[in-house]
Amino acid sequence: MTSEVRCGRRDFIGSSAGCAVLAFAGGLGASAFAGAGDEVPPPHLDRTKVPPRNRRPYTGIDWSSALQINGTTHMHQERVLREAVRERRIGFLTVSNYYPSKPMCPWREAVNEHVRAVADWPVVVNGKCTEGPFDWNEIISKWASELSEKDRSLLPLPTKKLRPTFKDGDFPDDMLEAPNAEHCKFLLADGRSVGSLHMCAPGSAYVSGTPGLHNRWNLTAHGYCPGSGEFWGTAIDRMIEKLVVPDGGGVTINHPTWSNLDRRLILEILDWDPRVLGVEALESGGYNSEHWWDWILSTGRQCFGFFVPDHNVRSPDFGVCVLVVPERTQAACLRAYRNGDFYGAAHGLGELAFTEISFDGKTLKASTDKPARFEVRTARGVVHEEKGTTLAWNVPQADGRRIGPHVEVFARVKAYAADGCGETLFSQPFMLV
Repeated sequence: MTSEVRCGRRDFIGSSAGCAVLAFAGGLGASAFAGAGDEVPPPHLDRTKVPPRNRRPYTGIDWSSALQINGTTHMHQERVLREAVRERRIGFLTVSNYYPSKPMCPWREAVNEHVRAVADWPVVVNGKCTEGPFDWNEIISKWASELSEKDRSLLPLPTKKLRPTFKDGDFPDDMLEAPNAEHCKFLLADGRSVGSLHMCAPGSAYVSGTPGLHNRWNLTAHGYCPGSGEFWGTAIDRMIEKLVVPDGGGVTINHPTWSNLDRRLILEILDWDPRVLGVEALESGGYNSEHWWDWILSTGRQCFGFFVPDHNVRSPDFGVCVLVVPERTQAACLRAYRNGDFYGAAHGLGELAFTEISFDGKTLKASTDKPARFEVRTARGVVHEEKGTTLAWNVPQADGRRIGPHVEVFARVKAYAADGCGETLFSQPFMLV
């Protein structure tokens, strides 16, 4: 499967024909663009020394001294973001905006990128990833007469320094952060658009896309892609190339339920590079995508689960990733994402916490700071339940075809708070085969 995708990638990159069938590329021509430079070649990454996704997360963690820091990999800059960050005690901020998909990091320097007059990053123009800078005022002036009177009234875009989005005091002074963005508008290997595929890249400084929500400036009709505009594998390589901590962070596949992604495509993306970390298991608005997660795991692939609010930062099921780290640093948090040393929380309000998750190859153990109802989930579904503050489950020994690790495939723990608050915790999976 993977070799076929990689072959398609080479064919695609070597030819511009596939770009002509882009859904957004109708009517493309020799559109004028100011200041744009040469075509940007795809990265050539050496994957030979990249370890596979960690099949036994939490290994080596000293839970008695480890710090637990709330973060989330997919959270947009909504008006109530400040309040949500404080309420959910977010200690590691990775905001994930798009249009353009440009990291808002450091947060003190973040501005409204939707109205930025000049882009100093590459943009896909007429099917080619083209070096900037791009002067949007000069570009848009070529077809300003096509715009609505309301949109024309917003031009020219401001060229002076933009006002910061946030101000001192909006976030805790000791909050850690890292670059991130939500990327979209990818292509399949044959050049067809796969518009429902979105990916975040916590820890990556990669930028894609153009300004203006909902194609406000009619850029797509003139060949400027509002997102990546490239084969998804090439885009992933660009995200990885821009990781600020080489052995930390990575790429996530967003909202599989909302996107209704093709399952074969998810597997191909996971097989592309181990730094594609996993899928969102609790996604926008509280959608539960555990069935996607468990199906992937049942194929024998390690796949971390992510827990996010997306745009719904006021949803009760906010979605938090609790990072279990030895020290309070950006690098430690990004390495926790890479290694699977984090667990999910539906609320992230401190109502329930894991105090241990471990697996020695035979026995899966977990404990919580308050009473809970535990479930052990495998490829067979829920195989064990226990109440209290501790859990211990022994992996069945192989006995023919119907019993054993080869039947269970993976094991993960889910814990429900016993006090009725509704908090639910999700461990990362341990692969048994």
